[in-house]
Amino acid sequence: MRAHEKFAAEVGLQGKFFQLEINDPYTGPVLLDDKLASRCGYVLSEDVWGNPVFRASVLACHVVNEADELFSLTVNVKVSSFATMRAAVIYTYPMFCSYSSWASREIVCEENYMETQNVAYQVWQLMFVSPSGRKRILVSDAAKLGYSFNNTLSRVYLRAPYHSNESEISVVSGVDMNVITSTSMYRQRWLLLLIDMTVSCPLVNPDKNNYLLEHNKTHIGITIPIGAEGGKLKSSVSGGVYGIIYSIDLFLEHTWTDADWQTTKYTVIKSITTPFMPRIPTVINNTLPEEKIFNVAFGHFLPDVSLVAIAIGNVPFTLREAQHHGYKIYETPFSNGTKEFILEVSFDDPYVLKEVRYSRSLLGEGEIPEAVGYCDEGNLYLAIPGFGLHQYWNLYLGTKLLNRHTANTNGYLATTNATHLILQIPLFAVGVIYEEVSFQKIKARFDVALRKVRTMETLQTFSVSCNFNSPAFILCYPDGTVIISAQMKTVPGIDMSRTQLRDSSCKPKEYNKGHAFFKFHVTTCGTSVRFEGDHIVYENEISYEKETLQGQSHSTITRDPDYRRIRQALNVVSRVSKSESFMDFYESSVVILKRPTESVFLEVELKDESPDTELYLDNCWVTGSLDFNSTPRWNIIVDGQVVTE
Repeated sequence: MRAHEKFAAEVGLQGKFFQLEINDPYTGPVLLDDKLASRCGYVLSEDVWGNPVFRASVLACHVVNEADELFSLTVNVKVSSFATMRAAVIYTYPMFCSYSSWASREIVCEENYMETQNVAYQVWQLMFVSPSGRKRILVSDAAKLGYSFNNTLSRVYLRAPYHSNESEISVVSGVDMNVITSTSMYRQRWLLLLIDMTVSCPLVNPDKNNYLLEHNKTHIGITIPIGAEGGKLKSSVSGGVYGIIYSIDLFLEHTWTDADWQTTKYTVIKSITTPFMPRIPTVINNTLPEEKIFNVAFGHFLPDVSLVAIAIGNVPFTLREAQHHGYKIYETPFSNGTKEFILEVSFDDPYVLKEVRYSRSLLGEGEIPEAVGYCDEGNLYLAIPGFGLHQYWNLYLGTKLLNRHTANTNGYLATTNATHLILQIPLFAVGVIYEEVSFQKIKARFDVALRKVRTMETLQTFSVSCNFNSPAFILCYPDGTVIISAQMKTVPGIDMSRTQLRDSSCKPKEYNKGHAFFKFHVTTCGTSVRFEGDHIVYENEISYEKETLQGQSHSTITRDPDYRRIRQALNVVSRVSKSESFMDFYESSVVILKRPTESVFLEVELKDESPDTELYLDNCWVTGSLDFNSTPRWNIIVDGQVVTE
């Protein structure tokens, strides 16, 4: 943000109550609220540290404008120790700036309003084009709808709040844009002329891991690394776990020239704050027994962290009390801006029993320790505190003991430090629960239970739940439901509404330019089934109605991309018992001969599924071939019912 385009004031008011007044040169002070801010061109927010930040457009309602070049505004900050603003102290801040390099058209996207400015004439009325149709309103009625419309010596501007009735949301390459399509109509002598006042602002900025500025004919993309210069890192605690958040104010100015407007300047001001990111501290025991001094180092922390208390032999000490008692506490800075704390306690200290216990805290924080969950693009993470996880308690995934072998078998990555067990669970790993699956997102959850060793009583359940965007996936549910998001790329592109499964009546539930979303049961849509060892494999395929493109000569071009990738295996084990006791079974390689009147005792087990999963046999039959489609066949179970004839 350039200082000569916007006013900005930053005031430290933590722990106080305050109000902001705009000092109108004609009517006097006006209290600033949300409605006035979005209509008149003001922003009152706070940074990551909690400091209030005020900004104003140079064309804000109460700004004194001198020839569209010199601008001034005065604000009053009323500060009080009481919520009622009793005994408030008033601080007056006059602000000045100059701005003369106007473009023919300027578009500004602020946090709470959109603004477009053009060459000025005497305005007659406004016309909005919204999803509900065209609407004409008089300028005098614009303020009633939350808009601000006015003209200066050489400019005319429209300011609109986000999400007004006349706005609409448009998704452009995955970015939500708030759009107001409007035209101002004015008279100039005997002519009625029109000005396009359309303005479009992004609603969401993606957070990336690289520092990059990219652009093409339609989009500008900005990627900022966490910790980049110009932003701010702040310590935080969530669920007893230390972490950080990163905040940065982005300013983008894009200028272009076209035949209609000559020069257009597009300005976007966007504040971005990352979600909580755990940074679990490491604890290093540097104790040398021969020196008879405990030496423990723990870090790394940001500079805003303070050590406020320790406990020696279960006796709490404030930092000052600990130092007075003779405990040595050091703070060691590192070149990357972080620091660690070092605690030294003599073996002979009267409070030392068998171990030295320490506690760390952030000023103002005091949560009870518990697990914290977070996610990235393809994984869920659980950071589980190691307190109490010994011979009396265990972690369970469903009915299975969660140990390193279970984690490795299921594809989890398990790491530990002195304080936490950290699990990394891939999105499509065993044990992940899919709470919601749609064309737009996957809502996935992962649960771990803390249980007593002797009684198996569940003391606490640690969970993490996140939303994911996945362009292509296959999910199979225990009840036989299959959900597929298929990505298909062809040149030229195809109409995804014409895609289908083997059964041509099974069309996608949803689709867009490059994806198709299917949901069906394995007994429908032409799905075939076969055995592969101990697994049952269901197969189907996605295709589309064949299309022939006419060439320039008598030749034709056909497109038929090979896309046959729906394949999912369930871990199913089946055995034939020798009797109804199900105690003695035939070997899998043995050929079993039975008379038509004899009973067959069949056991089918579904493995590697959650404990609450139920297995149903819908259709069972006997045939003379391993081919599932062979005939003749003798039905045993049809639609879950035993065939008695």
